[in-house]
Amino acid sequence: MSIKLNRLIVAGKDAANFLQGQTTADINKLTFIGQASAHQYGLSAICNRQGRVISLFWAIKVDDETFHLLLPESLAETVQKHLTIFIFRSKVTITRDEPSEEDLKTLPQSLIIPWIIDENSEEYVPQMLSLDLLEAINFKKGCYTGQEIVARMQYLGKQKRRLAHIIADNAAELIVNAKILDENEKEAGTIVYSEGNEALAVIRLEHQDHSLKIHSPIQITKIWHDDEAEN
Repeated sequence: MSIKLNRLIVAGKDAANFLQGQTTADINKLTFIGQASAHQYGLSAICNRQGRVISLFWAIKVDDETFHLLLPESLAETVQKHLTIFIFRSKVTITRDEPSEEDLKTLPQSLIIPWIIDENSEEYVPQMLSLDLLEAINFKKGCYTGQEIVARMQYLGKQKRRLAHIIADNAAELIVNAKILDENEKEAGTIVYSEGNEALAVIRLEHQDHSLKIHSPIQITKIWHDDEAEN
């Protein structure tokens, strides 16, 4: 990985109910793109009141009262403070440390998680990151911070921007927030996260069949989009 991860340990009698009210996924039914496991783990997000993603995290259910949240180190303290504000009288503790090897082994091996860092925190609504197609949003669970806006975006119809996996001729150009252009120099997308010459980007679907570049050419290898979900 090209970023360092930290771990938040959310523990206590009310841990599950507390996280259920703060995160986009159903914390009681964690899955990841249809893959069953003896243990529950999966992708989720914490949003601000405007429905913008503060941070993604990889959630691991250890038991009914203990959850490990893996997230970028640059946002760990921010998210810890954000969650602490909402504890009130809940019987929950939130501590931060390094993830264990066992935790890290549960992560997907392929480049599929569009890790958000401090440079692009609160820039995207979850659907732009295709979190609905990565099973990181549950639209049937109860409310959470930003839920009304996230739900409204879903029911307005097909999304205009989606997550794409790309490969670049020049890996040095794959920096966070780098602009992707089409052959007419119009903005077609933005780099979210990269590893080597691969990256995840938010792409405007109207440009997906165009010749794209940053300065050097890039190629889209996959887009998580609505038509794919219907097939």
